Amino acid sequence: MRTLCLNFQKNEKPSLAEVFLQFSPQLQYRKPGLLFLDISSTAHLFGGESQLLREVLQLSQSLHLPLSAAIADQPSTAQGLSLYQPSSMSRPNEDSSALGPLPLAALNHLEGLICWQPEDQIEQIISFFKLVGLNQISDIQQISRDSLRQQWGKTGERLWQKIHGREQQALSPYIPKEALIEFIHLDFSVSLMSFLLHCIEKQLQRLLARLQGRGEFAQRIRLHLHCEFSGQIHLLEIQPLQACRDLDILMKLIEHKLESIELDNPIQHIEIEALPVPERIEQLDFWQPRVKDQDKVHALSGLLRQAEVHSGFFQLKDEILPEKSWQLNFEFMDYEPIEDQVHVDGKSFQIKPAHSSSLRSAPRPSLLFSSPQRISGKELRKLEFLSSYPVERLEESWWESTRGRDYYVALSPKGECLWVYHDRVEDQYYLHGYY
Repeated sequence: MRTLCLNFQKNEKPSLAEVFLQFSPQLQYRKPGLLFLDISSTAHLFGGESQLLREVLQLSQSLHLPLSAAIADQPSTAQGLSLYQPSSMSRPNEDSSALGPLPLAALNHLEGLICWQPEDQIEQIISFFKLVGLNQISDIQQISRDSLRQQWGKTGERLWQKIHGREQQALSPYIPKEALIEFIHLDFSVSLMSFLLHCIEKQLQRLLARLQGRGEFAQRIRLHLHCEFSGQIHLLEIQPLQACRDLDILMKLIEHKLESIELDNPIQHIEIEALPVPERIEQLDFWQPRVKDQDKVHALSGLLRQAEVHSGFFQLKDEILPEKSWQLNFEFMDYEPIEDQVHVDGKSFQIKPAHSSSLRSAPRPSLLFSSPQRISGKELRKLEFLSSYPVERLEESWWESTRGRDYYVALSPKGECLWVYHDRVEDQYYLHGYY
């Protein structure tokens, strides 16, 4: 087994283990800030142990998590090396040689998954060896197992196994159980939006890293802003059009929401909660771009939706009345490819473009009103109809409250080409669009 030990410089919550699930499903957290990962079966996915260790350190740096790390066969060896030789890797089956140069004080940190029991006994062992002039772990590796066991019992037996790389500690698969909530306690209350966004971004970035380790997306983000003096709580709910882990998009949505609240009463505590959904799993071709146009469209639609702007894709409907024959569809739809028609006659050929063919032949205006506008008698007398017969007649189905429409093309006094219709029941003319 090959073990990666992450030794955090401060006490971290157990939920931090979820951030590193992307490197191995087998890991274990131990207080006050130790994380052990079994990378035996995953290191090759990252290009080897060196590259995996480099990516772990880069991730911790981006999340502002100060830590030291090392790789060894056994968790206890990796823990000791992470403290005394950070970013080092012992060779397979050579834990004993890697531990030799370490000082005797390192025995305190050769625990692995289980702490020393009792805790003070290992201190007594270190003090004893120092009294007899031994200073390095290599000095006590020559002592037999029986001697250590006879003198210090189970602790001596366990010590011999550790310094010779013989102790077996297995890591089981990690099952996330912590709630997807991050808390921010500000030492001083904040009313400045820029600083508030900075604090939120750091915790949100860690929350999204936990989601990535769990293989989930954020469907919704909730923020509870606790005011210092009044006890009031501002509730902000962010829901992108498409579940994602895009920090930039989510921060833009949060900034838009923050602009709608008053920050006269400063904020003291912030609670960030993520409502997750399973990650979409897709089999991508080697040449297929990883960033799709569809994802960009959903991100843009999410911003417009938060700004209360109606947006979507123009989609035709099978309806008779023009104002009902289209709708805005919020989903990105894939259409079948359209090919031009090619007619060959002897040595000549003709190409009929497929795109916009129906638009060129349709006598419909380019500007269509969603709701037809009533034309008064005075306005009607000023119009010049280009034909005495209707260019189009529309009748709805018999079960509808049909009124019957006769459409005409007319010119306004300003020379505008209008699309008007005559309601045969009301005997009233309506303006429906402009050419």
